[in-house]
Amino acid sequence: MSRVIVPKSAVELALTQAGRHLRENVEPRLLNEFSQMKTSLLSNFDDHPVTRELELKTGADPSAFTSYGSLFGFIGFNESDEPTRIVREMLEKSELKFIKSKSGRLDFRVFHPSKEELFAATPLPWATGRSWLRGIESGMSGFGRYLNIENEASRAGKGIQAKNKLRSTRFKPTKYISKILNDFIQKIEKLSL
Repeated sequence: MSRVIVPKSAVELALTQAGRHLRENVEPRLLNEFSQMKTSLLSNFDDHPVTRELELKTGADPSAFTSYGSLFGFIGFNESDEPTRIVREMLEKSELKFIKSKSGRLDFRVFHPSKEELFAATPLPWATGRSWLRGIESGMSGFGRYLNIENEASRAGKGIQAKNKLRSTRFKPTKYISKILNDFIQKIEKLSL
């Protein structure tokens, strides 16, 4: 069998032309697959019990997460707050971008917010250095002092912190945004040209 040597310039030209062809045929398919994955991401976020409960505000009494009162009231949001809105807006900005290298090869990258970026964007209303989103996943202190009553001093209209501990019940940490993001990332990793 004879050995054929292909000039480097011919290889580069073939890769460049293949890149154009690939982009025309592959880009619509990948964009469609990514769109479905993003729709699933947003649906998983919207349908998650934490999201639903926070959107109900103090109407979610009793809570599935605090066993007493509402999660919205326990965290101490103001009645007008929409805490899940910023998270959804950041997730909506997730996008797939095609990248053409200098050699003409086609590749793509998926950009989405990290957990740390989401945590940074979700400060507790009364402690800006702490994230309510992180607290849902790792736990929040003070539940033993949470008093679920209508009170003018309450930001949410229902719920204040008592000076003394009222019960030994604890807040139940819940995998929330980390599970949603991990599911999304696992799907993205299956995307290929």
